[in-house]
Amino acid sequence: MGFLSPILLSSLAALGVPLWLHLRRKRRQTPVEFPSLRYLKMATARMKRQAKVEDLGLLLLRLLLLALLALAFARPVVRSRGGWFGAGRSVASVVVIDATASMGWRGETGTRLDAAKRLAHEWIDGLDRTDAVALWVLTDRLEQPVPVPIVDRGQLFRELDAVTLSEGSSNLAPVFNAAREWADTRSVGRKELVVITDNQPAAWDWPAEGFFRNTWPRGGVGLVVLAPDAARPANACVVAARWDGKAVRAGTLLTGVVRLANYGPAAVSDLLECRSGGQVLLRKPVEIPAGGSLEVPLSLPVPVTEGPLLTGELALAGDALTADDRWCFALPVRQALKVLVVDRSGVPGGGMSPSFFLTRALAAGGAGKAVAIASEAWAKQATDGVDAVWFTGGSISNEADWTKALVYAEAGGTVVVTADSQAEPLLKSWPVTAGPETSLPAGRMATRLLVPADPLFDGVWSEQTPFPPFPQKTARHSVAAGGGKVLATLAGEFPLLVEAAHGKGRVFWLNASADRAWGDLPLSPAYVPLVQQLARARELEMQAATDCWVGEAWPDLKKFAGDAVWPAAADGGPAIRALHSGLAEAISPDGKARWQCAVNVRREESDLRALDSVKLQAMLPGRVATGAQGIREWREEIRREVPVWPWLLALAALAFLAEGWMSTRAAKQRAVAADGAGFINILTGRRERV
Repeated sequence: MGFLSPILLSSLAALGVPLWLHLRRKRRQTPVEFPSLRYLKMATARMKRQAKVEDLGLLLLRLLLLALLALAFARPVVRSRGGWFGAGRSVASVVVIDATASMGWRGETGTRLDAAKRLAHEWIDGLDRTDAVALWVLTDRLEQPVPVPIVDRGQLFRELDAVTLSEGSSNLAPVFNAAREWADTRSVGRKELVVITDNQPAAWDWPAEGFFRNTWPRGGVGLVVLAPDAARPANACVVAARWDGKAVRAGTLLTGVVRLANYGPAAVSDLLECRSGGQVLLRKPVEIPAGGSLEVPLSLPVPVTEGPLLTGELALAGDALTADDRWCFALPVRQALKVLVVDRSGVPGGGMSPSFFLTRALAAGGAGKAVAIASEAWAKQATDGVDAVWFTGGSISNEADWTKALVYAEAGGTVVVTADSQAEPLLKSWPVTAGPETSLPAGRMATRLLVPADPLFDGVWSEQTPFPPFPQKTARHSVAAGGGKVLATLAGEFPLLVEAAHGKGRVFWLNASADRAWGDLPLSPAYVPLVQQLARARELEMQAATDCWVGEAWPDLKKFAGDAVWPAAADGGPAIRALHSGLAEAISPDGKARWQCAVNVRREESDLRALDSVKLQAMLPGRVATGAQGIREWREEIRREVPVWPWLLALAALAFLAEGWMSTRAAKQRAVAADGAGFINILTGRRERV
């Protein structure tokens, strides 16, 4: 027999209370005058004998009552494989296999996943044939090959043998949430949960302690967390690569930094390579300090590539865990911009055209070529190969010109209109409402980015390099319309940049003029990067779809890769998330690769050092065990626990009733005896003082 709350056995000390009261109590004697002592002595002797026996019985009953309550509070259990007290009742078990990337660490006898499957086999073989078992698997999410406990061992072992290693990330929160819901279901017999995992710190990086203290059903489920082995393996990995720039250009120098980590107690010497298109672009020996990290600067020429992306990987020679020994990358190849600027025909007074500053800013730094045309020529202008079309200086004057601009945007192009090109009345699908021009106070107007993570701003402006104030003296009072979204504001109340999706492309509205008519924006340091980022909006949106983590949803291809789709799922259906690291290709219906995405394993899987077992045991309402020996010990100590405390509480209730009946009976007998002694005194007529 064992106790689930042995500390409450200390309440047995309460047994001394009735014993002390019994010994301390003195029977109160009342002086009575008797004419004769002969009958009195006989009655007194009889009463003393009766009181002595009755008081001892009451004492024993009261001690028994307190002892039964103290033992019941300690929650004793009987651990037996027989049928005594119902110990032979059936068992419903759930076996959870951790199949995340870290379980791919390979020891002398195979991977940790192989060891976990062997332990699961041994656990199931040790159950009775009538016991039911469910099988759950943790990959990048919780999968349930056998969702509810069954007794069919053939099906169970087939599903267990079919479990394969994934590259998902460890997080045991979904496991225990699902187990709690399963524990709440009605079933006869005992429930057991066996979680076989390597106990990475990342797997327990959730409010586990509060969950087990407040939410987990205590006493309802036998829990054991089983580690495949007690090894403390070392591991070196490529943590991440950080490139200088979001895109590359053929013939230039690509620079960046790669970070390596060593989770072992000794320094590691390895070889770092950068490979792309079957070529080794860089090879460098590295030495990573014990338990530390190393940043290696990168500098390599960008090779000529036919596709829109430069893809490759940074890799170490490798160790016992291969999933994190490489870092895949995909960088868009930046092509020269081709921008069309639509300007109003003629300049009043022969002044500078509104497109003068704009065309030069778009071509600055060799970014590309900007061609300015008159608004009259727009109707017949071809837009093939054009990255963006700008309308400035009041160049939008009729519905036909705007309709053509929307058709271009719907096909995937980028349209930018400045606030001084707003027609009256507003044309259809205009990104903002009509608003009057307003004069601003002198000086630079504060700006604010409402969506800092937007590809237009990411990598150019941040908290360290904030978007600068605008030297504006005029702005429009407007609000976003037609599904438009404000990306930045001016002076805290005016929308500065509004974006509206249109088909596969986008329409931007800039609350400024492209020349100096509304202020000195063309002379601001923000002007060149802002107009170039707007012209590259389509390219920047494509950049955001170049990488993801294993387990994440695939990037949306609709706007830039047409009808191309990501690799199909194992069942042949459409893939919804990345399952494997590497370079994944999106294929069009004609079988051609239209886009590539670099998929990597989350680096939380790289630290193979298990969470401290003492800390884990203190948190869990179950047992922490290791290997096959841990299974055997847990079976001996915890499995088949039968609660005894309900029986003890029932006996305590019976003892309480017996104590009450005996107390009442003894009180009545003492009263009768006392009345008899008084009657004898009256008959004898003698008066003695007792």
